[in-house]
Amino acid sequence: MALKTFVKISEVNNLSDARYGAGMTVNLMGFSLVEGTRSFVTPENFMELTGWLSGVDFVGEFGNASEETIKKTLPEYEITYIQTDNPAIPPLFADLDQKLILRFNVDVLLKTEDVADIMKQTSEYVDFFLFESDNGIQYKEHILEEVLKLAKSYSVVLGFNISDQNVEELVENSNIKGIALKGGEEIRPGFKDFDELADILETLEIDDTL
Repeated sequence: MALKTFVKISEVNNLSDARYGAGMTVNLMGFSLVEGTRSFVTPENFMELTGWLSGVDFVGEFGNASEETIKKTLPEYEITYIQTDNPAIPPLFADLDQKLILRFNVDVLLKTEDVADIMKQTSEYVDFFLFESDNGIQYKEHILEEVLKLAKSYSVVLGFNISDQNVEELVENSNIKGIALKGGEEIRPGFKDFDELADILETLEIDDTL
């Protein structure tokens, strides 16, 4: 089994999402490592979740956490990527073994020119730029169009305005590196409504039998 594009699952905090994503061969699985956030995963929970998985790299999602907080937290988690919303962070961690992701929250997106300037200044330090919405809002197409323009010059992973209806067109007809989807809460332990996540991933699934 394989997918047609690079896929990251963000805010994973339960075994259902973790096992399903790994089974669908997503590339990255992100975990919120900042205490107080909705999807925060303790070191113990992180070990419980990732111990079941193989073939996927793990992302520590740090939001706007400070350099000091990130450095203090890193020894407690085995992660391959550090994700931050703070453009000042990537240059400070350029010498670490972990790769870096700079995330833009499109709920509070700056002017396109300002975003482009930040991307230019940090591109040598990051593996890719992630554009997501904290609110899960479907944005007007002009915002999506601006992000797709940036993808022509920089490595961009798109995490908003994605559905099973448009994902193939986005992947095939734009320059994005891939897409990001969000995990969610379990209905009860072991039970999860995968409808939206599954519809998108199944649309991207390559039929190995052909």
